[in-house]
Amino acid sequence: VVRTPPLPAPPPPPMFMPPRRIQDPHTRDELIEAAFVACDRDGDGRLRSAEMREFATFVGFQGSDAAWAAEYAQLLAESGTHPADGVSVDLFVTLVNDMSDNGCYCTDDELRTLLSRMDPGSGTEVSGPSGQRA
Repeated sequence: VVRTPPLPAPPPPPMFMPPRRIQDPHTRDELIEAAFVACDRDGDGRLRSAEMREFATFVGFQGSDAAWAAEYAQLLAESGTHPADGVSVDLFVTLVNDMSDNGCYCTDDELRTLLSRMDPGSGTEVSGPSGQRA
């Protein structure tokens, strides 16, 4: 009797599934997820400093590189996020829905404007909601 070795076990499912690209977002949740995906230039499911700065610029951040580094570090610290992890889609959802001074609330129309201006792969700067370079 010939015995064949057992088949290897299939790999475990990934611990994190990056958000999917939404072709035509309609609901607020879909708009926010699509905005996250548009900002996530490297597609790793996390917004690192440079990626998050594009969004921050859109919502009105006008500070220097040093000011942004401090702002991003504070955002991560306040959310209990390790700097190596970056901003998750869950944290992004929280920020975009937060109307307090600590959030980055965006209306649905502002999210649509962001999506219309974010051209993945173009490397262009993102304009603010009013169309001005922020």
